[in-house]
Amino acid sequence: MRSYYSHLEAIKTVGENISLSQKPVFRSSAIFPVIQNSDYSSKILFMGYWLVKRHITEIGLLYTLRNAKGNLLSRKYLLIDTAKAFNIEIAEFSEVIKKAGSESDFTGSLELEIFSTKDLVFPYPAFVLVYCNEHFSTAVHTVGRIYNDIEDLKVNEEYKVRESGFDIYGDDSIEPFIALTNGPIENKNPVIEYKINNSHGQEYTGSFSIPALAPLETTFIKLNEYIDLKKLLQKQPGTIKFAHNFEGFFPRFLVGNIDTASKAISITHSYYDSSELSDDKSYWNRKDEAFNDSSVAIPLYLKDDYYTHLAIYPIFSPSDFTLSFEFFDQQGNPKGKLNQYKPIRSADNKYETIDFGAIVEAEKFDPHSIKSVNITCNWENKTKIPTRIKFGLNVGIKNRDVKFPSNICFAPQLGNPNILQKKSTFRWAPFINVGNSEIVLTNSSPLKAYNQDAHVVLTFYREADNATLEKSAIIKANAIEVIHAQKDSDIKDFFAGGTGWMTVHADNPFLNGWYFDFHLNGAVAADHIF
Repeated sequence: MRSYYSHLEAIKTVGENISLSQKPVFRSSAIFPVIQNSDYSSKILFMGYWLVKRHITEIGLLYTLRNAKGNLLSRKYLLIDTAKAFNIEIAEFSEVIKKAGSESDFTGSLELEIFSTKDLVFPYPAFVLVYCNEHFSTAVHTVGRIYNDIEDLKVNEEYKVRESGFDIYGDDSIEPFIALTNGPIENKNPVIEYKINNSHGQEYTGSFSIPALAPLETTFIKLNEYIDLKKLLQKQPGTIKFAHNFEGFFPRFLVGNIDTASKAISITHSYYDSSELSDDKSYWNRKDEAFNDSSVAIPLYLKDDYYTHLAIYPIFSPSDFTLSFEFFDQQGNPKGKLNQYKPIRSADNKYETIDFGAIVEAEKFDPHSIKSVNITCNWENKTKIPTRIKFGLNVGIKNRDVKFPSNICFAPQLGNPNILQKKSTFRWAPFINVGNSEIVLTNSSPLKAYNQDAHVVLTFYREADNATLEKSAIIKANAIEVIHAQKDSDIKDFFAGGTGWMTVHADNPFLNGWYFDFHLNGAVAADHIF
């Protein structure tokens, strides 16, 4: 892991001092574990955003399919000179998979490499992995990647930390897993050391070994096969922190849970466990009285058996803070406020969830009008504001076949005064369109006094051709804008049943958002927008 300050410099964030020795990025890559069988299929969604965001006229995409053992099965090249939507389905490799003898049950990896003669800035591209069948979908953005060179490896190993930041379950019908594609180095004795944190504040430690990994081998580690999660978690959700001895690739793991009864999967990505980091670079040093220490707005789904929970993971640098909540309707009108509602102490070392439906009911707020909540985090000790903190956004539907919600790994926005130098925002997100897809845009800020509207231009892209559809909106401060792929007839007709993308140009630096794909059986695909 590199420090947060180093990360800000690397991605050329507004207001940062960029090192004159910093290398441009000409290769940006991702590698995904993929599956294809009678229950599940995999696809990768992306759009040619480089042409819009970076004004690069064309880039090259090399994508490589390997089997579980890391053997190359197919390699294809695509010149991208349009910003349209793209969809790479594993089904397009059916002939080579059949020849490899894995037609009925394929597990492997798909590596995607972007090449450019202009600086791409980010070494990881904005791709989305989707697992799905006709009854469910689940999605996550780019996870692991093979390093570009030794310098890339070294800067990303400034700190060696555990991975964590996702939910696991101790239930007979749910299989939590960690999936990865090994780097180019053989690992003869892969070892995982773990800490399990349950919702009762208990921690359990242990370790296990998995079979040797060949270079570029893909594996799905079923945690129930190594850990008695039912006993440790007591049939409640919890989380795991795990250390490993994998080398040669960026260790952002594909993680999630499989509902064996409904055949649904929920995926997300792991994140750094910073709970043992307490040096100066682990804490934020840019205090400004105009800002809260950090904050984020999330949409709330509280009606018709929908629920929204916030998962809190004990993975932040040692410190104590307090959560405050302010609830708003869709137009940004306040509907209730709870100051210093929930204290969080790192010494408690506890996995916790906050049920917003229960809070709204207990406080007698109106669940029908409330559509979002602004979550504010403030520290009493201003020298101990962690630079890295992660929550989980869990949106689900009760009394359906699928037993778990989404599990979006996300971070609140630090109160960084440099952001005021930025006058606009460019964002983008997919419509998965397996179920009922929507994108929710938020306009909130860590500023203590915030009243800035966001004038946005929405541009829609589809798979079929280079045509676009354009709409505009004004999002009031603390309001949300919901874009429905199926309910908006213009968008529905434009996509014609395929996947699509939406870009957002806003005259405001604080615009953010989330995307969802809802299903009748209770499955929810979800992630934050790019």
